[in-house]
Amino acid sequence: MSCIRTICLVLVAACGSPAPKPWSPAPEVEGGRDERTALPRPRSETEVKTRQDLAVGESPMSLIVSRGTLYWTDSLGSIWSMPAHGGGTPTQLSDHESPSFAFRLFTAGDQVLATSRKDLLRVESPTGPVRLAGVKGLLDNPEEATGGAGFAYLTVFKRNEILRVDAGGGGTAKKLTSLPRGVLGVHGDTLYAASYSTGVLIAIPADGAVKTLARGFIRPTAVAADATHVFVYSEKDRTLTRVDIATGELSVLARDLVNSDDLLVDGPWIYVFTWGARPALLRIAKDGSRAPQVIADDLKSPYRIAADETSIYVTSRDQNTIVKLAKSALPAP
Repeated sequence: MSCIRTICLVLVAACGSPAPKPWSPAPEVEGGRDERTALPRPRSETEVKTRQDLAVGESPMSLIVSRGTLYWTDSLGSIWSMPAHGGGTPTQLSDHESPSFAFRLFTAGDQVLATSRKDLLRVESPTGPVRLAGVKGLLDNPEEATGGAGFAYLTVFKRNEILRVDAGGGGTAKKLTSLPRGVLGVHGDTLYAASYSTGVLIAIPADGAVKTLARGFIRPTAVAADATHVFVYSEKDRTLTRVDIATGELSVLARDLVNSDDLLVDGPWIYVFTWGARPALLRIAKDGSRAPQVIADDLKSPYRIAADETSIYVTSRDQNTIVKLAKSALPAP
């Protein structure tokens, strides 16, 4: 799914390097997959140099990194932590009863939170404790969750509301708008949400004036954003699409992505995993100027992605590991 452009050395010497033309995935072909859209081959030899597999116990699932600490949940609803540098022993901070089952970890400002049964959990430090946040007004379990500087944003199981909760916990959840089966992403003080049911993408800025950005997504399951674009993964057509916030223009960045239910925007890149025949973690240029790169393969049931200043992390659930990749050692584009 790559395109190699050659540049005449004489022109370069005379005029300087021209601006690169954006890479573009070829359209789908009736009756089969166009090889131009195929994902690149794995770089297994490179991975040996860049990859560190952190043994973290059974079935790591949700994952975040905050202030030098990795936090993750397991399939039993417990929260764990360990230093992000990979040293030390994993520490269990909670379990499904004490104080309650942890579903999805996220951050709101500097606060580490997790969705739970009709409430949120507050993780007070890398060594705990974990406490119920005491959020009022949640009629069922929180489902989707993301956080901004001062607020947590939630959807609720079998409910159409998008809610806002103070990051400090407590208080009553405030309804922002209605959207069936919303999938959430945030940048700055603007929340973005796509409806799995209707395929509409909306923006909800801090002033609450809801704006429709695009329509026609087929079963979107992941949303991320930066200052100028929103990125949406659609489960049905297996595509990653970039949406221009100002104009609504759509650009397909990648195809043939399977179960890519988490997107991470970091600098000029989007990180996304794919399952398929050989699950892998990919790095995709936000501007569409390069073909997607496989930066880690041999994953088993990748589940969530996180990043800090130096590394990218992904949970490999069925390998009982968190895979850590040093950004500085990743292959050149």
